[in-house]
Amino acid sequence: MELHQLRYFCSVVKNGSFTKAAEEEGIAQPSLSQQIRRLENSVGAELFERLGRSVRLTQAGSVFHPYAENILHQSKLATAQVRQLETEPRGSLRIGVIPTVLPYLVAPRLQEFTRSYPDIEITLEEDLTERLVERLQAADLDLIIVSLPLKRADLVCSELLRDPLVLVTPKGHKLVSQPLASKMDLSGEKLLLLKEGHCFREDMLMACKRGKTEMAPAFESNHFGSIFPLVAAGAGVTIAPSMAAAHAKDCSIVPLAKPQARRIGYARLKGGTNFKSLTVFTQWLREIAAEMSKSER
Repeated sequence: MELHQLRYFCSVVKNGSFTKAAEEEGIAQPSLSQQIRRLENSVGAELFERLGRSVRLTQAGSVFHPYAENILHQSKLATAQVRQLETEPRGSLRIGVIPTVLPYLVAPRLQEFTRSYPDIEITLEEDLTERLVERLQAADLDLIIVSLPLKRADLVCSELLRDPLVLVTPKGHKLVSQPLASKMDLSGEKLLLLKEGHCFREDMLMACKRGKTEMAPAFESNHFGSIFPLVAAGAGVTIAPSMAAAHAKDCSIVPLAKPQARRIGYARLKGGTNFKSLTVFTQWLREIAAEMSKSER
């Protein structure tokens, strides 16, 4: 058996379909099916029951599946351990970033890093925190940049900066001119929120509760890039991190009556590798985070 056959097998299990697994792996469905047949010949048993367009594991497949996943996981870890031996910053680096950080902290400055380290190939993945954590634990990512804290015993986390929360309103909104103590009275306002699953959504709702305001969201999105234009157009107000609010065109930024900030940091596997390219990347992260924190003072 070969590693790519195990990967195809696990992909079919995850997707419940040969067709969907082939799409995920980027190969033709007949080729994937052929590799699964060869794997079944190697182990001496059928691993799937073919049920029209879907499949399910046979008893042999259910026994085989956890071993296949473990082999793939160990292979990734072994590769990562070898990369630790590198003395020069080179090779690939897989970085996961949450959507409320990538466009504002990492992406605008990434060219600076690639100019300084042309031999490091950066692959960025944008996703929600839970999925990034899962991929980090599976060794699919080398590092994730998220909102802290992360209560995971197998991860090591380091804080980069504190990002203050602010209220974003249309220009000339009544909340802009009110005394600071009353600025979080959002009664009667339409609140524009991030969708369920975004860790910052809880920060937004908590800020409203601290302001003794109970509100139902009028609009939900996955990106502030969709929310800010609606705020500017008078569709409602939102609570945003300062690094994002700096990009809210034609809006007013109002400090919260009770100052709050989210903690932004990075996480990696405990006991994992700390190869040269990862070391220089985390050093660079600390530098740009320090610059951002200084500019917000």
